[in-house]
Amino acid sequence: MISKWLGAGVLVALVCLVLSAILSFLKIPSMQNDIRSALDSNGHQNIQVNMDGNKAVLSGKATSAAQKAAALDIATNADCSSCKGKRRWHTVEDEMSFDALPSQTPYTFNAVKDANGNVTLSGYVPSETAKADVLLAANRIFNTKPIDRKIQVANGAPDERFLDVTETYMTELSRLDKGRFSQEGFDGLISGTSTDASVRNAINGVGQTLPGKYGAGFAANIVVPETAAVNVGVVNSESACQTLFDDLKSQTRIQFETGKANIKGAGSFDFLNKLASAANQCSAFRVQVDGHTDSVGEATYNQWLSEARAETVKNYLADQQVEADRMTAKGYGEEKPRASNDNEEGRALNRRIDFTVTRGQ
Repeated sequence: MISKWLGAGVLVALVCLVLSAILSFLKIPSMQNDIRSALDSNGHQNIQVNMDGNKAVLSGKATSAAQKAAALDIATNADCSSCKGKRRWHTVEDEMSFDALPSQTPYTFNAVKDANGNVTLSGYVPSETAKADVLLAANRIFNTKPIDRKIQVANGAPDERFLDVTETYMTELSRLDKGRFSQEGFDGLISGTSTDASVRNAINGVGQTLPGKYGAGFAANIVVPETAAVNVGVVNSESACQTLFDDLKSQTRIQFETGKANIKGAGSFDFLNKLASAANQCSAFRVQVDGHTDSVGEATYNQWLSEARAETVKNYLADQQVEADRMTAKGYGEEKPRASNDNEEGRALNRRIDFTVTRGQ
């Protein structure tokens, strides 16, 4: 009789064991789905989950140590929908990895649109996802595939609105015939040309729509041919000021009387007036005016001529209300050629005035 009861007990135990195994097997896909849903609903789509028995293995590349910790916590506390209230039926194992991002200071982003509508982007974004979003937004805004001139992923953005402001700058840049914008932290400058004065006026007002410090740091320098310059804001970025000077300089050259330091031509004075306006926008910076000549003639005379021409430009800018004490003039004669002096084209490039922006002391 005892043997019969013993045999029945063993049979019942075996049945229970089999049923438990079957129920556990059924719980595995349900638990995986529950954890997957919990991760997705909390923004962790980049984390994978796979069940190994009752063990949930999390893998994939997390964006930070904080995301790893958050994903582990979510997976550990996920409800098991088929476990009848047993939330801790499963365990969690961490196989996630992440690359610690470098920190970038200053945090910059730049875009250039040329006269043919081609767009080049460069600078920093906080994640690979953000990089993809920026490129997608640029494609939509400019209706062209942007050129990625090394957009890098790094920490250091001034706040979470940085890329929203970047998209605003891209939208305004798309309205220009050609131009660029430069962001550095909360500060930004958009410059370029448009044949429509209403476009210039609209862009000049964009700063009022930007959030917080971004609005205070906004500056614009939009050129409309045949109209007076109307520029907005103080430019607080050294690199943006240098870019502004370089862009203006690329549009024209200062002409001088042959062998003299006298400026000639309406185009030269128009350029210098625009340059004075830009210098006043960059009021926190010093401007070095450098004179250069070709190699024709005596070296000592060329040295004097380069110094005299640089001093003439400095004095003209001072007459246009640029503070004289934040400008210096220097001549280099024929010492620093930009091109060959063996032909007229090269010599014309070597006869020049350069402008260098530096942080004020």
